[in-house]
Amino acid sequence: MPKRGKDGYYREDIELFRGPDDKRKRKTIRGKTLKEFNRNLEEAKRLYAKGIALNDITVYEWGERWRSVYKGKVNEERQEHFERKLRIDIYPEIGDMRMRDVRASNLQELLNGIEKAKDTVSKVRSTLQQLFTAAETEGIIERNPSLYLELPDGLKEESLRALTKEESNIVWKVANRHKHGTYVLTMQLCGLRRGEAAGLKVEKVNFEKKRIRVKEAIRYRTNQGRVKNPKSQSGFREMPIPDILIPFLIKQCAGKSPGDYVFPCVDGRRPTGTAVRRWWESFLRQCHLTSGAKTYRNALIIETSKFGTDISPQNLRHDYATSIHAAGVHEKEQKSFLGHKSSDVTDRYREVSEESFNRAAGQINNFFDFKYLKRPVLALFFGQINHYASTLKSGEKE
Repeated sequence: MPKRGKDGYYREDIELFRGPDDKRKRKTIRGKTLKEFNRNLEEAKRLYAKGIALNDITVYEWGERWRSVYKGKVNEERQEHFERKLRIDIYPEIGDMRMRDVRASNLQELLNGIEKAKDTVSKVRSTLQQLFTAAETEGIIERNPSLYLELPDGLKEESLRALTKEESNIVWKVANRHKHGTYVLTMQLCGLRRGEAAGLKVEKVNFEKKRIRVKEAIRYRTNQGRVKNPKSQSGFREMPIPDILIPFLIKQCAGKSPGDYVFPCVDGRRPTGTAVRRWWESFLRQCHLTSGAKTYRNALIIETSKFGTDISPQNLRHDYATSIHAAGVHEKEQKSFLGHKSSDVTDRYREVSEESFNRAAGQINNFFDFKYLKRPVLALFFGQINHYASTLKSGEKE
């Protein structure tokens, strides 16, 4: 017979069954009234008969176990992906809830409240569905509340874009006087990702051959970051250094040893997450001011800026991709310089030759010389003509 406690609830510890280890499995059943107690007791017996573990595990507790058990063997990039979705988008909203208390309305409300691009919200939904499907399989929940989640209407698509002509001119102008201008130009004129630029060492910059070799990158899961391989196998690559960038890099590498970072912290060590963020914020602020943005008590009035408020380091890489395409660089070399995986099976067996590398480097030089230094465009014109002719020739062979 259940006893009534001082809080007015009936409660009793009961043994529902013995587990495979022959240990007693006990559960505290409670109810505000005797009728509610009996109803909860019958429900507990029903769930245990179906193999449902009627425990109080929270979304956070199950999420950490799920990530360790179900996603422990995926590559590190995928592990980071799920960790971010849980930590940033899911735990703050429902992390303290018990798994068995979560309803479909809770999850739909979570998705509706994410003010991010459609692709990001879609990935959060996928993570929720995998998380709760695994919980249903393990008997942690009886019903899966994530099955019929819908993406909210009106979500924006990812909006990466190249810089406008005016924005490019502002970046070039600011880079010539800003102490972190070389860091920014290296991303924009060589197509490096943020972590690849931060992890670049002097020994990987070949001034004789005018090229950069990407062998590692810094991943910033923590402020200190970890030196890791590039995002994929195709991330190990070489790309030409445009002539207009060489003076900047020579000055940046002066006095450093081969094993030193090209863009170190003040103490010469590996750049931290805080450092690279501040470099970018400082540079971005000068771009807004150069565009004519006004300030109030030293704070930017961003509405008065002619420089895009959506510009990020990823936009610089996108700008590079747009530039080398406009320069007439062949698609094979474009993929190689950007570190993109090839979708063409035959491309996997065709490496970028020294001749094609140098030809692409010449096209890129011509393009950037004309874009920023306003040098004659004749060489660029003939480079595009030659590229067009070679494309026609290869089309005839096929």
